Parts: sequence; structure tokens; C-alpha cells
Amino acid sequence: MAELFNFWMAIVAGCGLAYWLLERAAPLSLASGGAGVGTGGWGLVSAMYFSAVTATSVGYGDIVPTGIARLLAVAESMAGLILFGCVVSKFVSRRQEQLIDNIHHIAFEERLGRVRTNLLLVRAELQATARLCEGREIAPPEAVARVESAAMVFVGELHAVHDLLYRPQQAPEEAVLEGLLAGVTSVFREFLELLTCVQARRAERTAPLAASTAAMARLARDICGDCVPREYAPALRTWMDQIQRMAGDVEQI
Repeated sequence: MAELFNFWMAIVAGCGLAYWLLERAAPLSLASGGAGVGTGGWGLVSAMYFSAVTATSVGYGDIVPTGIARLLAVAESMAGLILFGCVVSKFVSRRQEQLIDNIHHIAFEERLGRVRTNLLLVRAELQATARLCEGREIAPPEAVARVESAAMVFVGELHAVHDLLYRPQQAPEEAVLEGLLAGVTSVFREFLELLTCVQARRAERTAPLAASTAAMARLARDICGDCVPREYAPALRTWMDQIQRMAGDVEQI
């Protein structure tokens, strides 16, 4: 924006100097009240004044170009309008960019909030399902259905965490990311314990549960301290490594 404005000012100054030189070469190139503006200091001031009102298309009419100065005035007015419009457009676009950044920030914070909330809900659902299995050798159908549903939601949140680590266009603060990784680890632990009682063996899993556990393991294998493209604090890398190890545990069950 500053470059555009400086360029516009340079055009005004350059054309003003050109008008003054034309007045020196051909008197009455700029006429005011039937006489030329002159070639002295006031003539230069008058030429700069005429250039400014021409560039802004004000055109008071107190100074009139004649001869070749008319062509220069037309060219200057067109260039001045275009550049002035670009400056105004840049002002507007800058404000739009600020609004869009604010919207993206709000949407990003809402997304993080949804991930945190869903991880808590999945963990609570897995704990409730584990209570249904207590004291039973065969898990009730209700428990199986609840595990399938929780597993699908958990895979969706793993996708979100995976994107935060691999495509960090707007990375969260480390404390927020550590909380998310801790939540993922906690849910993984609950899920592993529950698989031991709800048709745990791979051959016994239903198709939705098998698909969810396969996706879960695939995503978690990519979450480790040495896998992600960005360098993180040691505490975060520890959580990532735990998640990767749990991916192997899911595959072994």
C-alpha cells in the first residue's frame, strides 16, 4: 500500500515537473486567466498544483492545459485514477484480510474445542461401556454397538489431531496440543482395555469395529516424535511416542 501511494505521488510530482518544462519550452502550455503560469518558482508550484488536481480528477478549471500538455493531462488523470483506486482497494482488502483472519482464528478455536469435547465424550462412553461388561463373560450387544460408535468418533478426532501435526497452517499453543495428545492417549488406553472384553479378538470383531480399529492404528502410527514434520518440545514428543506404541498394541490384539 505504501509503495502504491509513493508511486502515485511520484506520478504527480513527475507530471508537475513535465508541465513546468513544457511551459518553459512552449509558453501557454498551462494557461491561467489567458496567461501562462510562468517559468519561475510560482510557475513550478502552479504546475504541481495542476498535476495534483488532474491526478485526482478534481479539475477546478482555473488552470487549463493546451497543446501537447492536454495529452499528458489525459494520461496522468487515467494513471492517477487507476493507482488511487488501487490504494483504496488495498485499504479495503487489508480490512477484509483482518476480518478473514479473525474468522479463521475463531473457527480454529472452535475446532480445537470440539476435539477436546469429543475426546472427553468418547472416554466417558468407553468407561460406561466397560461397566456394562463387568462380571460378564460375553459382552451384551448394547456394549458392542456403543464401542463401534465410540470408535468411529475417535477415528474422526484422530484425523483432526493428525492434521494439526502434519498440516500446521495454524498450529495451536504447545499447552493446548499437549492436552489434546494426552486426551488421545487416555482414550487409547480405555479403548485397549475395552477390546479385551468386547469381542476383542480381531477375528471376532464386527465390520465397523474392524474398520475403525484399522484406521485408528494407521493414523496413530504416523504420530511420533520423529515422524511429524515439525520439531516439538520433549514433553509433546513423549505423548506422540506413546500414541504410536498404542497403535501397535491395537494391531496385536
